[in-house]
Amino acid sequence: MKLFGLRATDYMRVANENDKRYLLYNPIMKMKVAMQGEKVHEQLFDIIAAKGFEKDTYFEQAVVELRGFPKLEGTSHVNMALIIKLIPSYMFMPAQFEEVGRITDNRNDDFLFRQGRTRGYAKTKFHDYNIAYNSVAHLPNVKVYMEQIQAYKEFLMVSGPDLAKQMQDFDYLLAVGELFTMVAYGQLIIESAKIEGVSDEILNQMFDVFVRDFSAYAVELYGKPINTEAQLEKIMKMIKRPVPNQAEFEKVLKEEVYSLVNVYIQNP
Repeated sequence: MKLFGLRATDYMRVANENDKRYLLYNPIMKMKVAMQGEKVHEQLFDIIAAKGFEKDTYFEQAVVELRGFPKLEGTSHVNMALIIKLIPSYMFMPAQFEEVGRITDNRNDDFLFRQGRTRGYAKTKFHDYNIAYNSVAHLPNVKVYMEQIQAYKEFLMVSGPDLAKQMQDFDYLLAVGELFTMVAYGQLIIESAKIEGVSDEILNQMFDVFVRDFSAYAVELYGKPINTEAQLEKIMKMIKRPVPNQAEFEKVLKEEVYSLVNVYIQNP
């Protein structure tokens, strides 16, 4: 989530009249990242159980406040309605852009206060997402994920113009949109991981999770009654399992997670 947020901020800070890629990454940040945070919080709650109710702790505050973030940032329906319009441009019509590095200077971000008219939103251009994925295609779980993305692209192609009519059903729109956000989510995480020096082992384990998430969203889409037979065939191709590597998992757990035990000390 942090890796995505850092990268989304880069694209927001370089925005100009000819580069509005943030129009996709920003709603994903507001919707998906906020919802992922809520999911992680619930998993932590299951672990610490009753201690999560203790007074005067951060978790007591988080229980009340964290669930508001996805709602305060605009409901998933609002953000997904924006995101879904960008599918054709992002998936099928990549454009050329100069590479963007990590933006940490004190440049003036005044463009964000004079973005101009929203006309032509669906024609917003993006660089090819394959550039990021191909850079780490040697990682087994990224390779599986790329196969899922290709199956999703094939699903869009066989759906054709009928998909617009199907997505008038908001339940169906959300299912299709969740899969789309996974493509951009993974792309920016790869870009950010490269800048931050994240190891291949950690990245591969991240995509172990993402492969399973993608499959879960695909199963949800498969269950929608308005799918055609051609769509069902392509959705089935999206359902995959990650490449297991227990030794790598244990290494990441020991070196990147357990190594943090008792390291943090709160200021008095």
